[in-house]
Amino acid sequence: MKTHATLFLLSLVLATGCVTTHDEAARNLLSVSAGGDKKLVLYDFDSQTGALKPKREIELPGAPGPQCLSPDGNRLYVSIRGNNSVAVYDIDHANAAIKHIATTTIGQNAAYIATDRTGKTLLWASYGGGKVGSHKIGPNGTVVEGAISELETARCAHAILVDATNRHVFVPHTCPNAVYQFHFDAATGKLTPNPQQLVKPAEGLEPRHLAFHPTLPVIYFDDEKGDSVTAYQYDRDLGTVKPFQTTSTLPANFNGDMNSCADIEITRDGGTVYASNRGHNSIAAFKVNPADGRLTVIGQFKTGNTPRSFNLSPGNQWLIAAGQRSHDLHTYRRHSNGKLTSTGDPIPTGQGPAWVQFIPLK
Repeated sequence: MKTHATLFLLSLVLATGCVTTHDEAARNLLSVSAGGDKKLVLYDFDSQTGALKPKREIELPGAPGPQCLSPDGNRLYVSIRGNNSVAVYDIDHANAAIKHIATTTIGQNAAYIATDRTGKTLLWASYGGGKVGSHKIGPNGTVVEGAISELETARCAHAILVDATNRHVFVPHTCPNAVYQFHFDAATGKLTPNPQQLVKPAEGLEPRHLAFHPTLPVIYFDDEKGDSVTAYQYDRDLGTVKPFQTTSTLPANFNGDMNSCADIEITRDGGTVYASNRGHNSIAAFKVNPADGRLTVIGQFKTGNTPRSFNLSPGNQWLIAAGQRSHDLHTYRRHSNGKLTSTGDPIPTGQGPAWVQFIPLK
């Protein structure tokens, strides 16, 4: 799930660590937020070979950022960060296309967006505004103006996701080095602070994005400043988390002065976690212990300059990462042991790619 990414496939979580061809969508689009160009860049993706073919560029009124899919996989939501709005597109599966429905002002520069598990509410986190909020999604998929909730947290709210029960929401913050915890009412779309609202990780970690384990009561946060992934025990009744393991995303011999983590994803079977290193310019891979969720390092796999965003394909056979400063896409075949193999030379994309989103076609 972007971790997030294809929520409508959640019910198909695999029971083993094998990567199987029949779970991969026969056809996919890939949508890239080219912030520097104020465009969405679309590609056809060949799930047999991993080849990308440029398809279309869509001009936007501001710089695009995070994207997400509706739970049924029929709509794409895009935060237009330079315009404090969210655009929604219908996905035309038969013709491998997307069609703009509407763009709605939400009044905040959303660094992260996600729908709830029903697809009836849009959740957002504003990095600069230090707020989180929710908006109703109408029957036609459009975001309804006027927030249901708009709550102050602290500056650097970097992500927002609801759990599988659709009752609890977590928001990692980098600058205050905190995870904010909320209750979510699916009937109304309202967010309310958890009585235990704040969790403070170890000093200097600064959690940025998160990924839920599909079966274990564990949530993984990548730590922007800590160059690490921290595993948290998750109390599904109380909606609270508690850290129990922190593992470096960097090799022991890394001598660079600067690195920061950006994105994190987990495979559908819960067997492998990936996180991106900006500075070391790599994707770090971790094996997940199926008993307790503890992580063991698999290795780091080189990618483009400043991999701010990456995404696993629906069947987890492929991973595509965007180099935000090299302005390119790097495609990897994923193996059942979690290792990644590059398919070849990177593909140029728009300027400053800030988000990568697979769109499975039915």
